[in-house]
Amino acid sequence: LVAPVMNLVVLSLAFATSQAIVRGDARTGLASFVETCDNTSVSEYTDASGTTQTCDDGMICGCTNFFSSDNLWHCSDTDSVCITAQDEPLFPDSYDGAFVSVDVGIINTFGGGVNIWNTSGFFVHDTANEKERYDASSHLRSLSSGAYYQRRTDTSVTVDGTTYKVDTDGKCTTSDAAADQFPGSATAGSVGRWAVDSYGFTSYADRYMGYEDDTKAVQVWGWTSYGGVGAYKLAEHRAYVDVATGVLLREHQVEQAMSYPTTVEVVLGAPEDVYTSFETIEGQS
Repeated sequence: LVAPVMNLVVLSLAFATSQAIVRGDARTGLASFVETCDNTSVSEYTDASGTTQTCDDGMICGCTNFFSSDNLWHCSDTDSVCITAQDEPLFPDSYDGAFVSVDVGIINTFGGGVNIWNTSGFFVHDTANEKERYDASSHLRSLSSGAYYQRRTDTSVTVDGTTYKVDTDGKCTTSDAAADQFPGSATAGSVGRWAVDSYGFTSYADRYMGYEDDTKAVQVWGWTSYGGVGAYKLAEHRAYVDVATGVLLREHQVEQAMSYPTTVEVVLGAPEDVYTSFETIEGQS
C-alpha cells in the first residue's frame, strides 16, 4: 500500500504548485476584502466606502470569493474588480461520442487517520443525441487504528431525459436529467460529478478567475468560500480549461479547509473518438 499512497501524495503536491495564485494569506486562509458585487446587476459593485459603482465599457464585476454570511461575492485587495465578460466554457464538438479518461484522487483527513480514494473511469458525452455515460472503478484505503480497504464500481447513464445510476451493489436509481446537462459545461461548480463516494461537495457557480500563467494557454474558473469578513476559508473549487481546444484538463476542490480538510484532484484526458465509441460501450450494458 505504501507506493500508491506516496504516488497520490506526490500528485497532490504537483497540483498544489500548478494552481493559480491564491488570493489572500495562504498561511491562514484569511483575506482582505474590499469590493462586493451587486447581485441585482452584473456590472455594479459596492466599493470600500459603501458607494455603488458601475464597471465601464460593458465589463462585469469579477469578484470570486463567496461569503456565506451575506450570500454575496467579494473581491480581495488583489482582485481586478471589473473584468471582461467570458463565455461559459461549454463542451466542444470533440466530446461528442468520444471517450474521456477520468482519474480522481481524494484525501480525506480526520482525527487520527486519513481516507484515500482513487477512482479511475471513462466519461462519454454526446450532445447531439443527449446521451452521457460515466463508468468508474474506485479503491478506498482507510488508514487509522481501524484500517480497512474497500473497492467499488459505479455506472451512470443518461438517455431519453433520464439518468440511471447503478452502484457497486447493483442497486439502480433514476432521476430526471439535469436541465443544463447538454451541451454540458466544463464548469459544473464542484467535483461532485466525478466522485462516487458519500462526501458532500459545496457547489457555487464557477466564475472566471483569469489565466493559469503568463502563457495564457489555460483559463481558470472557480470560487472560494468564506464564512465572512475575517473568517477562515471554508472551501474552494477550480476548473482548468485549455484555451485552444476548450477541453477540461483538470479540477481541484477543498472542503472543510479550516479543520480536517478533504482535498480532491481530478485529471481528465483528451477526448478520443474510437469509431462511434458511445455505441460501443452502450452495447455492453
